[in-house]
Amino acid sequence: MEDINILLTTASNYCQKGEYKQGIHLYSQYITQNNQNPIAFYQRGKAYFKIKDYQAAQSDLSKAIKLKPDSAELFAERGLIYYMAKQQDAAITDFNTAVEMEPENPFRYASRAFIKDHMNDLAGAKDDYQKALELDPEDAISHNNLGLVLGKMGNHKRAEEHYKDAEKLDPKNFGMKTNNAKETPEVAPQPKPEPTPLPNIKKEEKVSGTANFGNTLKALISSSEERKEFWSFVKNKVFKAIK
Repeated sequence: MEDINILLTTASNYCQKGEYKQGIHLYSQYITQNNQNPIAFYQRGKAYFKIKDYQAAQSDLSKAIKLKPDSAELFAERGLIYYMAKQQDAAITDFNTAVEMEPENPFRYASRAFIKDHMNDLAGAKDDYQKALELDPEDAISHNNLGLVLGKMGNHKRAEEHYKDAEKLDPKNFGMKTNNAKETPEVAPQPKPEPTPLPNIKKEEKVSGTANFGNTLKALISSSEERKEFWSFVKNKVFKAIK
């Protein structure tokens, strides 16, 4: 098992360097030997996404979801892939599922709002950003992006209020740099780091291999850095390329 796990680590290293095809090759070698690990499908799917092979990416995320059906993050990321493949109904269905699974997570609403804005569903984007801010009033990104949506809807007074809120919360990223720069471009939503949970004291039990995979996957796709890297790629490389 240690030998094939080296394939996962090496594949991940290649992908981090932007060598996605080599990473995909190694993930595929791993999956040939172990097709019950959702992490491998998730990571290979992400690599396919980055080379814009959306059909292969959808397939891998679907396989990961089949192995880990309680992961809201997997549904959200498959929704993004559906969106890029111009399957908007399927995309919104997956984002809706992610929201239903984690209704108290502001990142779920902000992520769906980000997609709705790009689909020109401004009313839906506004509602989702407002819900995200209801759950997390100190999210500067959601304030900025809600301001942009309100501006597109013609409500410039309310938009300016949200720009100011964003600037107060994060002056480094949302401060006015020139007199003419009254807006900061839309920023991909980022999850807030989650506090370390208190230990749950239980009678010691043997943890199955499947549970270990599930815990590792949850840690991986709940990682703030992992999501930040993924959404930054979406904003800077993918959406810019289709404008």
